[in-house]
Amino acid sequence: MQFHLGFQPLISFNKITHQDGVLLIGSCFSEHIGARLNDLKFNVHSNPFGIVFNPKSIAKSLLRIIDKHYFEAKDVFEKEGLWYSFEAHSSIHGDTQQELLDILNHSIDSWYEKLKTAQWLTITFGSAFAYKHIEQDTIVANCHKLPQAVFEKTLLKTNDIVSEFNNVVNKLQLFNPLLKVIFTVSPVKHLRDGVVENSVSKSILIQSAHQLINDLKHCVYFPAYELVNDDLRDYRFYESDMAHPNKQAIDYVWKRFAEVYFNEKTIIINEKVSQIHQAYNHKLFNKTTQTSLKFKNNFLQKCVNLQAEYAYLDLSKELNYFNSEEN
Repeated sequence: MQFHLGFQPLISFNKITHQDGVLLIGSCFSEHIGARLNDLKFNVHSNPFGIVFNPKSIAKSLLRIIDKHYFEAKDVFEKEGLWYSFEAHSSIHGDTQQELLDILNHSIDSWYEKLKTAQWLTITFGSAFAYKHIEQDTIVANCHKLPQAVFEKTLLKTNDIVSEFNNVVNKLQLFNPLLKVIFTVSPVKHLRDGVVENSVSKSILIQSAHQLINDLKHCVYFPAYELVNDDLRDYRFYESDMAHPNKQAIDYVWKRFAEVYFNEKTIIINEKVSQIHQAYNHKLFNKTTQTSLKFKNNFLQKCVNLQAEYAYLDLSKELNYFNSEEN
């Protein structure tokens, strides 16, 4: 008996390599893929302003970076002794107004350079529901747990999303002609919106993404949503909240992502880096035994050999960790 469809996404002609600049922006599900890429030593960076769910805010973030539209005092606010921005996740905050402005504007400068030279940008839509700050008359990326009365909940329209991202991607192509864009829709269920409402939201996002890849060159779609919800299609692959895919589901999506975007050389490097990553996370309880010393020496030699073979991999963290006295 088959417990899932065995759906095979189309293999990409263009491949992601360890030498490519890879950027990810959007929903928290993109963070999972970004973390896997980071562990395997890809040149990857995720979410300059933290996790963002709705397409309107994702577009606004990208335009801020391309245009170097720096944050100003009017773009941040104080709450319970800390400073936040409605355009950033709550994890990004400052003890003072200036500290937060410095953090946000440093991210603009950093991502401006990364976006200028990157080969790949993955944009993950999370929800078509968004919240408009009533007084400021603007869509926010995060409500920061302010009173509900401050905001008005709205459902973004397909035409508006498509129009917004036609503009964004066209500007991106002028900014960096070599950039390839992957659109994807997060399989995370926004059940607080309601079961039916979540389905409506996801359908808008999927329709928008497919309209965009039909309209725009250098844009493709990776079916993360379909792999979890149509291929696996079982709540065994969700956490206890029934909303977030569990490790098995993420592993499965990652496996399909690797099949689509990695060539044979990249897979071989991934296997070697994965062995080093596992060893790096191995805890030595007695660091002075002959077994521990042999383990450390073997680990260091593997790092040195891999670094010599692929000079573009950054193994400095691993080499420094086991070279330090405390380890």
